[in-house]
Amino acid sequence: MADTYFGAILVNVTSMELSIVNLKTGQQAEHVKSTVAIGENIYNHEDIELQTVADASEALRGFLQIIKDYGVTHYKVWGSQALSAAPNADFIADQLYVRTGLRLNWISLGQESLVRNEAIALKFTNYKKVTKHHTAIIGLNSGSTTFSFFHHQKLLASHNMKLGPTRIKEVLQTLRATAPNPIAVLDDYINSKVDDFYRFVPDEVQDAKHQVILIGATPLNNYFIPRGKSSCSLTLEEFHAFTDEVMNASDQYLMEQLQLNEETVSLVLPEVLLLQKLFATVHANQVHLVNLNVLDGLTTQEAREAGYIKEDFDSQIIDAAHALADRYQVEPQHMYLVEKFALHLFDQLKSLHHLSTRDRLLLHVAAIVHDIGGFIDTHEHYLHSDYVLKQSELLGLSTQEMQIIAAVSRYHSSRTPGGELSRFRQLSTDERLRIAKLAALLRVADALDDAHQQTIERISVSVKPTQVVITCFSDDDLALVRWAFNFKADFFTDVFGLQPVFKQRRLHK
Repeated sequence: MADTYFGAILVNVTSMELSIVNLKTGQQAEHVKSTVAIGENIYNHEDIELQTVADASEALRGFLQIIKDYGVTHYKVWGSQALSAAPNADFIADQLYVRTGLRLNWISLGQESLVRNEAIALKFTNYKKVTKHHTAIIGLNSGSTTFSFFHHQKLLASHNMKLGPTRIKEVLQTLRATAPNPIAVLDDYINSKVDDFYRFVPDEVQDAKHQVILIGATPLNNYFIPRGKSSCSLTLEEFHAFTDEVMNASDQYLMEQLQLNEETVSLVLPEVLLLQKLFATVHANQVHLVNLNVLDGLTTQEAREAGYIKEDFDSQIIDAAHALADRYQVEPQHMYLVEKFALHLFDQLKSLHHLSTRDRLLLHVAAIVHDIGGFIDTHEHYLHSDYVLKQSELLGLSTQEMQIIAAVSRYHSSRTPGGELSRFRQLSTDERLRIAKLAALLRVADALDDAHQQTIERISVSVKPTQVVITCFSDDDLALVRWAFNFKADFFTDVFGLQPVFKQRRLHK
């Protein structure tokens, strides 16, 4: 086949899927799903069983044969975030590699959310019309639910809730053995989890009525979406009628009506109960079912990286970073100026740092969130920023990228990573240098507004044989800024071998 064809494999908790797609046209040539449930018990903190690894290996070898039959030479395998949380996930990934030659690329929930958003934006016909209003994109995973909130086609917030149909199913199994009225108790359990989660979303989101774009809801998709279509819209009345129909139905009836097998029919009740609560919580006024999933998003992203799709979705990552900064009450004027200066330094010093466009994005995010630790304590706030960011997920970023941003934020202030880079021994030398370079740039940008008084309007950068001259345009007294700059600039010299020099130019002579 032509080089435009790509094979994407996703290994999830409850299934594995293969999609062969023409990246140039977006047309799917083949889709195969295996119901091997490699990690069904991981939500009970149990290891993945060795027998399931053997079954998964056999299924993956079958996928490889299909890829070979199509003549596809470009393919990739991803492992879901839920699967990566298994206690023995790394061992299992290595065993799969030994048995099949396929390496799993773990993806975070933030990455899953963004690629889904990309697929919806590009493939859901009514996307632009719907997202003009308050819209919630809700994605169901096996053990979690992702939310992206939009208004005027701009991302307001993105959140992940550690509650999904498979996790709820396991709770229901326990309740049926211990509780006299398991459904009522389960309903209370779901309500408490969702309410506790939703109180952390912004007030603007909490109070709004939303149109919902729902993905990953297989029972509803099979029931409502017409054959040959990939989406449909339904009212809340239609959803509640569906709920009444399936709530007390037999498994045999559900399998026939919803085109499910014995393995997936047990997820119908947990999914319906969860969606009932979610629709009420987001004040849903209409639901749009879209039959897309993470695998569709991954192939869409591959097409974008190959240059076949021109739309850029990095703005959603930046919007999500701003939402995280707002949550931790980062001072906006200082944040804006550090963003501005950091990106200017990056763009003007490409000949020094040789970093990538993706690194520029990471610096941009770090400039936005580097001060979030001040929410906990302004004293040594950079240490708190490091901790908070390590525990956070951000739309579109991998776990490793969040670790990089956390490290860069840790070193934006008075500490330097010179003696502490041993903390990152799990990273390669290139990754440690990447952290050092980004931290050096952010330190200089932060120093230019060290007093948080926005006394500098703009800067210019000039590279000399032994110096980098940074000219600051301001009519104010910059004695404090100059002192902070000279103090923080030493690390820049250590990293790049050039001495930053501070100069001031008056705006009005």
